[in-house]
Amino acid sequence: MTKDDRPNLYAQQVKPHYLVDQVITAIQESIDKGLFKVGERLPSEARLGADFGVGRSTIREALRVLGHLNRVETRTGSGSYVVDNSRFEPVPSEMSLEEVEAIYDFRYRIEAPAAERAAQRRSPAQVKKIRRLLEITKKQVDTRDLDKIATADTDLHMAILETAGESIALEIWQANRSRWEQALKSLVKLTGPIVATNAAHAIQMLHDELIDAIERGDGKTALRLVHRDQHEVEIRIGLARRNAAPKRKNAAAKA
Repeated sequence: MTKDDRPNLYAQQVKPHYLVDQVITAIQESIDKGLFKVGERLPSEARLGADFGVGRSTIREALRVLGHLNRVETRTGSGSYVVDNSRFEPVPSEMSLEEVEAIYDFRYRIEAPAAERAAQRRSPAQVKKIRRLLEITKKQVDTRDLDKIATADTDLHMAILETAGESIALEIWQANRSRWEQALKSLVKLTGPIVATNAAHAIQMLHDELIDAIERGDGKTALRLVHRDQHEVEIRIGLARRNAAPKRKNAAAKA
């Protein structure tokens, strides 16, 4: 029996919303359960798409993100293979713009619905914890210490996931927090200090609004605020891309 002929024990039909992150979670769970071993090839995109009830473009995007999370490796013309994530390579001190964009894209796919659910499920103790972490984040922003800012920001977002009851997402965050933090630091460096300073103040205001929405149980506003944050990050990534274009052009001219 080939791998593609094995009983479909690992796949599940996913809901029509947030397809990519649901496929990512399902594939990670099947790997964690040992249904696919390190070095083993995953079924074809067509087979995975049929198993999950989604299109191949959704599968490709999920595999791309899983590659950035060091869970699979896609080899051109061969397929996607499970990698040993217990031996993470050191997170690079500088990430490419493409890596930063992929990580933020993945984050928002989970954080947006999680913020909405946090507003529905929050307890007074959880809101108190989130507000305490928000104050720590603000203090670290004032220090301009990128390492401390990134750590505080990750702690804050993990607390929101915890409030939402997103246990699997929380595990993913914990296992990959060094990547989230490096993505934040790399984005700051790619956009420059002036843009970063302005963005930091805007993010603080947005965080205030987000926590207020969660506290009063306003899930729709919480969801809208995360989407607004995503839009602002996309603008910053666009600025970084435009800033990098002349440098690439000059480098090509010198080559």
